[in-house]
Amino acid sequence: MHSSNLTYLVARGLIASATVVVCLFGSARVAQAQGASHDSPQLRRVQRLSDQLRAKLKIAEPVKVTLVPSNRLLMSVEPVENGLKRGFRLNVEEAFVKGLSDAELMAAVAHELGHVWIFTHHPFLQTEQLANDIAMRLVSRDSLVDLYERVWSRGGTKGDLVRFLGPQPQAQPQAGLAPSDAHRP
Repeated sequence: MHSSNLTYLVARGLIASATVVVCLFGSARVAQAQGASHDSPQLRRVQRLSDQLRAKLKIAEPVKVTLVPSNRLLMSVEPVENGLKRGFRLNVEEAFVKGLSDAELMAAVAHELGHVWIFTHHPFLQTEQLANDIAMRLVSRDSLVDLYERVWSRGGTKGDLVRFLGPQPQAQPQAGLAPSDAHRP
């Protein structure tokens, strides 16, 4: 790749990342300002899961979960500074989290931690698909499909799963069989 092409892609990445960061992080501040739950079984449930998944992704920075009455994105993450220490706040709409199964909650938190992982490793590459790629280190593609279906049904919309999750992986043929033999009994 020529360096001018690389520069162009990096510049496009910066613009795309800034757009995602403003969209993702901007509404979280609005959600935070509307009031938050400081301690509840749901808060402990999400915090415990966040801590477990953060450890699996080897994210060193702390992620503090905050339940909020309303969040336009339902769940969003933002960087926070506490003196010299950097961390993240995961803002979760309380009514949304109450309606999630354990698998859906794990998929949602894994997705948001995907954004944190990207931010701490490649801050200029923020995309929903890349956050889901990171999430799929922890959860199945099917659990993310279920989560997107729930989010879209709640909003009365339908999105493009390929755009968010990439193409459906093809089934691998059984070892020792030619692809044409894989489906024979």
